[in-house]
Amino acid sequence: MSGILLLAFFLWGCQQERWNVPTTLGGSPARTHNYASTAPEPPRLLFLIPLSHSDSSGCLQPPLPLSSRLTIVATTQGSLVAISGAEVAWSFRFPQGVTAGAALAADTATLYALGTDGTLYALSFEGRLRWQKLLLEAFSSGGGPYLQPLPFTDGVLIGDATGRLYRLSSSGALLWEQHRRTTLERYPVADSDGSIVVGAKGQGELDGDTVIFLESTGHQRWARPLIQTQLSCPMSVGKRFLAVGGLHLSPANDPVPVLHTFSKTGDLLWSRVLPAPPRWISLDDSNNVYVVVHSPGVGEPISGVLCFNAHGHQRWHMYLRASIAGPLLLFRTAALAFALEGNGALGAYIFSLHDGSLKEAISLEEAPPLLLQPAVTPDGSLLLGWSSRLGLLRFGEHPWRWLFF
Repeated sequence: MSGILLLAFFLWGCQQERWNVPTTLGGSPARTHNYASTAPEPPRLLFLIPLSHSDSSGCLQPPLPLSSRLTIVATTQGSLVAISGAEVAWSFRFPQGVTAGAALAADTATLYALGTDGTLYALSFEGRLRWQKLLLEAFSSGGGPYLQPLPFTDGVLIGDATGRLYRLSSSGALLWEQHRRTTLERYPVADSDGSIVVGAKGQGELDGDTVIFLESTGHQRWARPLIQTQLSCPMSVGKRFLAVGGLHLSPANDPVPVLHTFSKTGDLLWSRVLPAPPRWISLDDSNNVYVVVHSPGVGEPISGVLCFNAHGHQRWHMYLRASIAGPLLLFRTAALAFALEGNGALGAYIFSLHDGSLKEAISLEEAPPLLLQPAVTPDGSLLLGWSSRLGLLRFGEHPWRWLFF
């Protein structure tokens, strides 16, 4: 048995390492969750990868793949651990008492980690600290929550819920900063031109939120108030439009779940009423919109996925008696979602993008406790961090596949 495992790791090492601008929680900067360029379907083979290191604590933030073979994990005890294959390549320790306060991010050459002390740490892919800047209020002083960092080809955008935004280059130069004086949503998005879209919360109980469109220079191009509508999930921006999900509020009736799409100039294109509150939105290359909705149900949770085409016509829908824990991860012909059933059982569900039919359900009951925030590598593998100790769960292909492709 040990010989077979050694052969598997040897063949895995034969694969060509693939690099691109890394992504993490929420997919690309556009947060489309679209991985069609990596593989036609999600991988189905499971590999449990326990890791040995002086800091063996669990994964605090989603794993960040820097390439097909190099992944960074932020631990609950304040380390960044670089994993190559099944080995630790290097590690970096935050100052005493500091951990990663938001998801990790990276551009083409620099890794960014925002510590709970409000400091942005920039490291090389070899683990060398290049620079650090104190920009935000520390958690210990009442700061946070922090926005999820938004990476660009060169540099990153960070901020916090109080409305502070900082756009930095990979050298640490401050390109621009803003203080919006309003509470910001935690998931800013960026389009292919580097323009930034961020949500700002309304001030009153029934006040609607606002969608703000900033040029790459930080100049505000437009702001679109959502009348009596509060955002309930991260936004997603595709080639043609911005997709927004939320709840339309009324003092006399229950909130109405809605989906809106806006043009890049802020014009409303179409809207749809949804059967349950939207949690996640995904977009594919054809501008189809996939919305994950959720209802507590009666006795057990119910989640659904609704697919709309670029003009707002519903193509299909499907429902699970489970709680989908994250966005639908889109590949070329199929998608994957992680979901928890009412009895606590965890599974990975693969759907056809053509009609929403369930193609396969993969049980994860035997897996160790997981942080249910997946990352996708440049070669199409999926990674989940162990939450109880240092390790990874990898959805991948047969290692010997790389001998023939």
